[in-house]
Amino acid sequence: MLKAKVAGLILLSLTCSCVAAPQLWAATELPDPNVVTDLGTTVVTATRNPLQETKVPQAVQVVTAEDIKNLGAYNVTSALKLAQNITIAHTGMTGNSVIMRGMSTNHVLILVDGRRVAGEDTSSTQNVHALNRLNVANIERIEIVRGSASAIYGSDAMAGVINIITKQPTAESALLGVATGTDEINNYYRYDSGKQGAWSVAAAARLTKVRKKGHYAASTSDKVATRGDDYNMYGPKQYYNIDAVYDFANANENKLRLSANYLKENLATDYADGYLQAAPSMMTSKNRREWYHNDGYGFSLEYTGETELHSYQLRSYYNKFNKESRLFNERNNFPGPMEQAIGSLYPKVDFDDAEYYTWVTEGRDTIRLNATNRLTYGGEYRKVNYEGTRLGDGGKNVHPVTVNGVTKLASYQDIYSSAFYLQDEWDASNKLFVVPSVRIDHSSSFGSELTPRLGMTYAFDEHRRVKFNIGKGYKEPTISELYMHMRRAMGSGNIDVYGNPDLQPEKSTNVDIGVEIEGKRDYGKVTYFQNWVSNLITMEYLDTTGTQLRYVNVDKAKIGGVEVELGHHLDDKWEVKTTYNWLSAIDESDGSRLNDRARHNATLQLIYNDRAPQPFTATLWNEWNYGYRYNDKDYNYNTTNITLRKEWNRSFSTTAGLDNIFDNRVDDLFIYGRFWHVGLEWKFM
Repeated sequence: MLKAKVAGLILLSLTCSCVAAPQLWAATELPDPNVVTDLGTTVVTATRNPLQETKVPQAVQVVTAEDIKNLGAYNVTSALKLAQNITIAHTGMTGNSVIMRGMSTNHVLILVDGRRVAGEDTSSTQNVHALNRLNVANIERIEIVRGSASAIYGSDAMAGVINIITKQPTAESALLGVATGTDEINNYYRYDSGKQGAWSVAAAARLTKVRKKGHYAASTSDKVATRGDDYNMYGPKQYYNIDAVYDFANANENKLRLSANYLKENLATDYADGYLQAAPSMMTSKNRREWYHNDGYGFSLEYTGETELHSYQLRSYYNKFNKESRLFNERNNFPGPMEQAIGSLYPKVDFDDAEYYTWVTEGRDTIRLNATNRLTYGGEYRKVNYEGTRLGDGGKNVHPVTVNGVTKLASYQDIYSSAFYLQDEWDASNKLFVVPSVRIDHSSSFGSELTPRLGMTYAFDEHRRVKFNIGKGYKEPTISELYMHMRRAMGSGNIDVYGNPDLQPEKSTNVDIGVEIEGKRDYGKVTYFQNWVSNLITMEYLDTTGTQLRYVNVDKAKIGGVEVELGHHLDDKWEVKTTYNWLSAIDESDGSRLNDRARHNATLQLIYNDRAPQPFTATLWNEWNYGYRYNDKDYNYNTTNITLRKEWNRSFSTTAGLDNIFDNRVDDLFIYGRFWHVGLEWKFM
């Protein structure tokens, strides 16, 4: 059955290819003023300099503010649901992992305006909340670079980069939006002051309430939470941003930008009641609830300028993220000596405190050497600090912390690093564009690491090109992975997790080659990629009960595949698009497949835009996943989705969407059926 479905999926992609092929290969014709296909927007993330998307050697994608609106996206996770070869997978109550080209969530570097953000730092928690802590109304565009970017960005960019670029202050305006749906309720606001002398200021806010939902068992027909269900994290969240730009209005176009942000989350989770298997009347968990209080803030000061020969930037930024959790369990008291033994597994009270800090100072300069060469060099100094009870006695300054009668040890650790990078953008001929780059990082924990990369774009003409990239990537172990000594209530009982100071950085060699073609009404991209990864960081069990774990380096993994994107403009209003991704992700130590990845993923999209002054847009798409490996078992599923948007006048627009229309459910993968969302937005000029 699976083979038949896969064959059908491949046949669908090949059929679309054949339909598009005659026009695709007609791209050698002279440019037509009526060409519908967009040859690409300008991106900055791939090389840190503005380049046309078609010229950049790396595989890149831009999700614009208009794309976000047309998808009815209420957070960045939903804004990326049609991004090519990125899987935003639910991770139970905790959030969403970000899998890019089959590489793990901690191999994707998420930036906001090119800046790193402090947050969770283990191999399973990195990035799972980061995307949802942003205000989509404050986003100008999202730039995605697939493939290792360590030669420019250093550690954490082994799989690629997602750079969320926010709107800078422009003309005076105000925005008010409301959105609600199955998952959450949102209010969002933005105000731009316009130019007031030399200053422009913008302020934005997003207020969210996450709905309380049970993790329903497949047999729960009435879809209400039962006594045996756990809940998601639910409750209110608040996010605030302010940007101010001072324009010196001089010949060098010097500008000073100050940015600040603040977040606050007050969430809770309810757990299922539990019983001793040998004594069903004895409750190990009753009305068990955990509260989470998270808050954080950040500041950035940036100076930029441009002359006839130079384009430069100097920036320093700092951000802090604080997490507190408090757990209460109204379980029974057990008789005699059983209480101490049961209490160690099912505590009545528990807590955790953690503080993450990141401080970065960086600078770069781009020199126009001549008409064909642009040289960029830069460096950065970064300090990362982590303090809390999850480190236990694994760090420095070990001290006790007592909360609600429970005492734990806490400590702190920090890592300092510095880096220098060099990149040349060279038009070797009128057809060949070459970008060699190299970066050297030096860490207080791991010494020095050199990561080179070579990218090339060969354009046969304006509409046909080949892209090639080869390079190295690496990722340093985080403070948690090195020094954690955590004991806390998690899941059905207590768990102990130990860091490993002997961990070595993960390393990779990355190769990809792609072909891109645009016709009068068609476009297509096919890319083959391969990643060889060594020293993968994972967890091993230290006991037979599965409650004691330690971070370790394992052997090697080989992750490769093919990504295909084909599109055809039926006319100036209708577009059909298909994507297909084949992935082979193998643990080379035993030949097994890596979990949390689909062997085959595909979408078929129908897009409509009536091009009216106040347009109506619609996107209908189906997504297939075959051979999704989870806990060493394969799952097959698909979802059908639709989003509608209408601008009623220059000031007012509405959106509505229905995801998983046919209510498909895969409880093991946290796919709980159909969900809806609607939104209203007002602009005041």
